[in-house]
Amino acid sequence: MFKHIMVPVDLHMPPTVKKALDVAADFAKNHGARVTLVHVTDQQVRRGHTVGSSGDELADLASKVAAQTGAKVEGLPIYSVDVGAEIDSILSRTAKELEVDLVVMGTHMPGILDYVFSSHASHLVLHSETSVFVVR
Repeated sequence: MFKHIMVPVDLHMPPTVKKALDVAADFAKNHGARVTLVHVTDQQVRRGHTVGSSGDELADLASKVAAQTGAKVEGLPIYSVDVGAEIDSILSRTAKELEVDLVVMGTHMPGILDYVFSSHASHLVLHSETSVFVVR
């Protein structure tokens, strides 16, 4: 059913990202899908690798998920001048460009500000042409 799964990751690894990775790993294992871990960063990116420690962290995370699932897993760092302002459009555009079947994304429980400013996950649900599985 799913051939390509995208998982946006925050390398600080909040609990919701860990849960989203577990769900994506399960989907990948059960559907034989490949997984792309997308990390939006303000660090420079050269030849698909983040210059700095987060590049190694993303590669290690991709290797760990690959070992857990047996699936093909790659890390994709994407450079942004202003991560907070651009992340929503970057994730929507990246899902479309990668032609993924599913985005698995962690999010927090909504707070009062989420009724005024949507979370990144809710923005992706509303504006993506791809199916989005939100994990809390």
